[in-house]
Amino acid sequence: MIIFGWRVVFFTLTRGVFHCPECGGDRDYRLRQGRNFFTLFFIPVIPLMKAGGEFVECDTCHGRWNTGVLNVPTTAQLARMPAMLLRMAIAQVLRSGDYTHVGARGRAVTVVREAGEPGYDDASLNADLGRPFDEVRAEMGRASSALAPEARESILRAAAEIALIDGPLSVSEEETLSAVGADLGLTRVQVTGVVSLARQASGH
Repeated sequence: MIIFGWRVVFFTLTRGVFHCPECGGDRDYRLRQGRNFFTLFFIPVIPLMKAGGEFVECDTCHGRWNTGVLNVPTTAQLARMPAMLLRMAIAQVLRSGDYTHVGARGRAVTVVREAGEPGYDDASLNADLGRPFDEVRAEMGRASSALAPEARESILRAAAEIALIDGPLSVSEEETLSAVGADLGLTRVQVTGVVSLARQASGH
């Protein structure tokens, strides 16, 4: 007697760490997807079509979620986020002005180090300056919502103060600060106020 049939087998595509909605904290996960198999004597032998879409499975509670859950920052990512956004904001503003100015570059490196990236150096700054403008803007827009408005204003002010080190803001620098502020989710009024405070502090 030959016994055959069909069965769904789930495969792990990748593994990682995510914020599990059920556990309420960071947990290991598996990104999985099912595939239909032709079975012979209950053993899957021939792979057929995919069964459903990809899903995320928590290794702890075994809850299953759609892949959108991976967009929620983990605790570790949240801890690094202010420094990451600061890096991007400073690089955007620097390259809209005199990015070779020694004082501005030195201050940029110091500010990022103080924000939690002790290994940040001049080479890291050059790498940030070389990133595509549109790519950075999209990344800032996705990440900024995780921070409080006060933290976002602080990031913009730090970028503005660095831009002011080599003198009054140019038209290009002002436009970039407005764009950075918008990417950080700040209103025009907030951006104007933050830049004004930076001007007052610098004497420009």
